[in-house]
Amino acid sequence: MEFSKEQQNALSKYTQGKNIFLTGPGGTGKSALIRHIYNDAHKKGIELQVCALIGCAAVLLECKAKTIHSWASIGLANGPSQTIVNRVIKNRYAKQVWKDTDVLIIDEVSMMSQKIFELLDSIGKAIRKSSRPFGGIQLIFSGDFYQLPPVGNKEDPETMRFCFESPLWFETFRMEDHVQLVKIFRQNDPIYQRILNQLREGRLKRSSNELLLQNVGKEMTGQDGILMKPTKLFPTKNKVEYINSEEMIKLTGEEYQFKVKYHADLTMTEKERLIRLQYTKEQIQAELLYLQGNLPCDALVKLKVGAQVMCIVNIPLSNGNIICNGAQGIITSINENGIPVVRYRNGYQMAMEYHMWESEFIPGIGISQVPLILAWALTIHKAQGSTLDIAEVDAGSGIFECGQTYVALSRVKSIGGLYLASFDAKRVRINKKVQGFYEKLDEYDKLRNEPTVYMVEREIELMPEAYAEEIPIAIAVPIEEFNLDQFRMPET
Repeated sequence: MEFSKEQQNALSKYTQGKNIFLTGPGGTGKSALIRHIYNDAHKKGIELQVCALIGCAAVLLECKAKTIHSWASIGLANGPSQTIVNRVIKNRYAKQVWKDTDVLIIDEVSMMSQKIFELLDSIGKAIRKSSRPFGGIQLIFSGDFYQLPPVGNKEDPETMRFCFESPLWFETFRMEDHVQLVKIFRQNDPIYQRILNQLREGRLKRSSNELLLQNVGKEMTGQDGILMKPTKLFPTKNKVEYINSEEMIKLTGEEYQFKVKYHADLTMTEKERLIRLQYTKEQIQAELLYLQGNLPCDALVKLKVGAQVMCIVNIPLSNGNIICNGAQGIITSINENGIPVVRYRNGYQMAMEYHMWESEFIPGIGISQVPLILAWALTIHKAQGSTLDIAEVDAGSGIFECGQTYVALSRVKSIGGLYLASFDAKRVRINKKVQGFYEKLDEYDKLRNEPTVYMVEREIELMPEAYAEEIPIAIAVPIEEFNLDQFRMPET
């Protein structure tokens, strides 16, 4: 894979052992970079763990990822933080996991609250007996705060705040180690890319608004003989389930059911067999249920010929191509082995065999299921992390959360595949705290990368104090004392 300049910068910081915050719009290659770092660490024998905030996001990373709640043994993280810290410290298995980890990657951190961030920091410091952030584990956080925010409890304000609002954030990630990715890989449409950037930052221009309005109510056209309805994206699960159910009823053919399969006898090394003996039958059953609960598809998948579906994993093909997570298609038949056959929009047809999700805690166990979901409709949350060829969004009254319009529209590859039920620019909402955070990152990047003298007192004041001296541009003096003769560039 050819990396962008910013991705190469992040890789350099990773090899130097620095804590990194990796951010940027959807489609800039954050997940691809995580997978590359994961493979590099694996080759070098580095103990690296990849986590995400929710189970389906962890599965999509395909790096033996876990949810951060599971890996850190914090459960739902309800209750006083010190109580949770004390409970984890008493957990012998959890302590060993924390001690053994050299590098921790956490993806989709826009959904991480201040409480979770500070809780993890406290646990790491306590178990590893170090005052360094997270007890000295090298951290790589990845995400886009313009996307979906933490889902918290209004009675506990810290669960509603972004993790970057913590006073520990800039102690953990130095300003210079915030890496913003800018090159878009998902969209090959520069006009659409520009519109998405404007939506992300809440500054939609009139010309972009007019282009989006042209997609309201436009007619669907077929491709390669497949006439598919655009996948409808909604904020709520109830509406999604209703639409998918109604569309299934319209199909008159037989319904086929595919049950999740549980596996307790997968291939193991001798070392893994010894580890397996430490677990009771009840613990194995609990882990299988946990895996089922975090499946990105249903435990019971119901399909009919003609059903519109989406693939939820990446499947390498023998010719070097790949069926990507988010690929949309139609069930054309059920083959002689009872496996659904899907014809995708690119014209490729294949039988969708059961896909295995193995446990990362207990060796030799896992669950498998047909990696398909009905795709007449999806929740915006479900679509996060997927790349869709065609989708329909109600970006009018249906939008109720900051970042939802951007997340929904950025799932689509190009403006040609975008269908809007409605669009109201006034409903495009962004979080002002997030906007302020990224403005500071932009200012810092500009100061570091451009040989321009900035003497605006407000900018100097707003720069985090601990990092103001790191800016290699000029020695700042109070604005009222400014004299060109006093101003000098630092020696290099």
